[in-house]
Amino acid sequence: MRFSFVFIVLGIALVFYLSWIPSPYMQFVWFLPDWVARWADVRKNGDLRTAVPFVFLGFCSGMMLSRAQAPWFWWLATGFGLTMVAVIAEVGQLALPYRYFSWADIQWGAAGSVLGLAGAVLVVFIGRRLRIGNPSE
Repeated sequence: MRFSFVFIVLGIALVFYLSWIPSPYMQFVWFLPDWVARWADVRKNGDLRTAVPFVFLGFCSGMMLSRAQAPWFWWLATGFGLTMVAVIAEVGQLALPYRYFSWADIQWGAAGSVLGLAGAVLVVFIGRRLRIGNPSE
């Protein structure tokens, strides 16, 4: 559980870092693989690239919530919280000269979060079904 929490915190820090670097071009981010930076810098992927880290954050959060057997309210709160991360990241861009605020980025971040949470639900559901179908375990 601690590993998931640390991974989520690092993921949120990465979202803020990538949102608040001066240049919107990922080719200048030293730790990104070239193929990721090239994909992210294609104009048509500009808003979609926002969803990618949120899919992973949503999935990790969902797996953590599932292990804790959290009630549905916490799932909703997590989706809202991850969307607020996207809002804060976008509002922070208002202070940067080469970055801009985008409602579409917030929507893509929310969509990525929901997709990640839904993916976690699906993985847990399939995992439970496989265990029920295999009585030897």
